[in-house]
Amino acid sequence: MQRPSSTDGFHPIKSKNSEEQPTRERSFFDRPVSYDDASPSSLEIGDTDDANEAWSDMQVRHSQEAGGASLIEHGLNFMRSTQFFVIAAVVIFLLIVALLTTTSQGAVAPIRGEAYLTTNEFAGIRIAKPDEAVLITGGLGFIGSHVVDLLLHRGFSVTILDDESNGHNHNRFAKELVPHDITVVGDLPEIGNGSSFTHVIHLAAAISVAESMNDPDKYERINYGGSEKVFNWIRNYNQHVSQSEDDAATFIHKVTAASSAAVYGDPDPTLLPLRETAPYGGKSPYADTKFRMEGLMREFVAKQNEASGGPKASAVALRFFNVFGPRQDPKNPYSGVISLFLEAALHDKDITVLGDGEMTRDFVYVKDVARAIVMSLLQESTDNEATFDNFNVCTGKSITINTLADQVRQKMNSSSDVKHLAPRDGDIRESTCNSEKAAKGLQFTSTVTQEEGLENTAMWFREQSTNSGERKLEYQSHTQEIFFKSL
Repeated sequence: MQRPSSTDGFHPIKSKNSEEQPTRERSFFDRPVSYDDASPSSLEIGDTDDANEAWSDMQVRHSQEAGGASLIEHGLNFMRSTQFFVIAAVVIFLLIVALLTTTSQGAVAPIRGEAYLTTNEFAGIRIAKPDEAVLITGGLGFIGSHVVDLLLHRGFSVTILDDESNGHNHNRFAKELVPHDITVVGDLPEIGNGSSFTHVIHLAAAISVAESMNDPDKYERINYGGSEKVFNWIRNYNQHVSQSEDDAATFIHKVTAASSAAVYGDPDPTLLPLRETAPYGGKSPYADTKFRMEGLMREFVAKQNEASGGPKASAVALRFFNVFGPRQDPKNPYSGVISLFLEAALHDKDITVLGDGEMTRDFVYVKDVARAIVMSLLQESTDNEATFDNFNVCTGKSITINTLADQVRQKMNSSSDVKHLAPRDGDIRESTCNSEKAAKGLQFTSTVTQEEGLENTAMWFREQSTNSGERKLEYQSHTQEIFFKSL
């Protein structure tokens, strides 16, 4: 092959002893570079026209020798093309979007609303379809407000119906029917007014075991009578849609309702950890009304299956164990034990335990509970008929109340003393949950340990105290009895 002439801009390489080395053909990348003596950092590259000519000559020779274009040549050509820069720009844009929508803690921006959630907090929850809309009773409460956050995060349209008796966690991204009472038929959404729903979550309830002992009529009216009205409303809504000529109207496919582990009562130790097949053992009007609500749900499903044609909504009852987390109101004497302990520790007050403190409880974090609710709601049925089922919602792990009190003192760096008082009649001694059915039937398992959830909740309490300056929640100075909910 003929050696390129000096007019090509190439020169032979000389060794250190100035002896001429064997020549080889030069490529564009071997073009000469001279250094400016006055500025060592600056480079002078050979004439551009010469370089381009050399590049073209090299491509021709390489094509002739290789019998065709090489993969490297195609790659280089592609990199110089407009298409390459368009694709690169798109990739960079997507990376920027990903960075902007993810916080340093790994939380992901919502599709709707303003609650950033970690991937664990919406694990297993798909993005909403365009027409999916959820009606949630009790959506302003402790658990309900977290469910609203999760639904909005995944893009669902949400309507809250609440009488504000158990919370005021308003969300400007959801439609609110407030104050509306589930025990008043006229307060339920007007059927045929243009509002459409695909799912219902029923959380509205009176929630205290202790209060139910003193006011059983209230629990009968709300937890049983109110629930009956909600299920009847769903059936009437679907019947209206089936007869409607409005193409935008949607059927309600599923309803999930909050039941309680209180239905197990104080079980025989041989039944622990508790499965959903354990017999009813409730010891309070609260437990009784929750168990009978499950009976209403069975009837609701059975009546739909007996009817010929028309849409059918399946139902799921979730038996919550001891739910805790941010937004649980410690001002309420019937609130969960963790919120009461944290509030006492925040002010270095005595943490009061009824009994010897060796009672066991399964504490499940509220964001896990919200995820279980939505997972059960979106579970698709393969049966042509409506179905009913119930599931425990828990971690499968229990701790003693004494252990909890010690954890709270440590998390809050508190000087609170633990004070033991006489046990209360009717308190459950052991509460241990079997979570296998939910894991298999709903693909739900808790992702937040009790200690992790406690740390998150303690942080929330500290933030609330800091944000409000000299915030002082009403704290009962007398014995501060802790009403352990039999969950």
